[in-house]
Amino acid sequence: MTLHVDIHSPIPIYYQIREQLRQQILGGQLNPGDMLPTEMEICAECGISRMTARQALSQLAYEGLVVRQRGRGTFIAAPKATLDSSQFPLQGYTELLSQMGMQAGALVLAQVVEPATEAVAAQLKVNPGDPLVRITRQRLMRSEPMSLETSFYPHSRCPGLADLDLADRSVYRLIEERYDITPAYATDTVELSVAGAYEARELKISEGVPVVLVTRLSFLEDDTPLEFTQTIHRGDRFKSVVHRTRQQLK
Repeated sequence: MTLHVDIHSPIPIYYQIREQLRQQILGGQLNPGDMLPTEMEICAECGISRMTARQALSQLAYEGLVVRQRGRGTFIAAPKATLDSSQFPLQGYTELLSQMGMQAGALVLAQVVEPATEAVAAQLKVNPGDPLVRITRQRLMRSEPMSLETSFYPHSRCPGLADLDLADRSVYRLIEERYDITPAYATDTVELSVAGAYEARELKISEGVPVVLVTRLSFLEDDTPLEFTQTIHRGDRFKSVVHRTRQQLK
């Protein structure tokens, strides 16, 4: 691998190095699992400081293009999961990744019946204190933590849901099969956030790293709320593609 820097360019040197590596990764010259040159090797080849080399590699890591492993080196990361908004109807995580040809998994962290807080009750249009089923799961892809998901369902509509085996199962599909109810539509709200200590621990990322917070409220055909879910996605492992037409932009 050959890297070139132009010390007379107004473009910062770390940026020049980052972009050369970035283009080789995205262009397929470098494959998942390949090891990049070390900071010292980049310094020797380009005649730059170690801090500059570290900044270039760190930015690639923030983008999710590489994985830095202490004591081992920097490696090309697996491709991000691409969510095409025009391709998928209303689905759960398990169904969505399955259609993408990826192996989805889930580790159940909590599955309990508890009284509704005022905030969640307002979303689901129930009374504060009414019993809700809360399900918290660590969502996986190829056994790697990708998302942290907390969902609430009215216990009156899904009795016994807290006792069912949800490991690696689609809750949407299970609710449809067991209770004969299906969400008809949903509203997703997407926000940028940062990982707190809890999210960082569960997703195996550093505290303060950017994450994507998706809040979903799904409804039955008669506009009755069925599900309130907050999902924290690792910002380095997902990207979303939105297709628009000229008619949509009017």
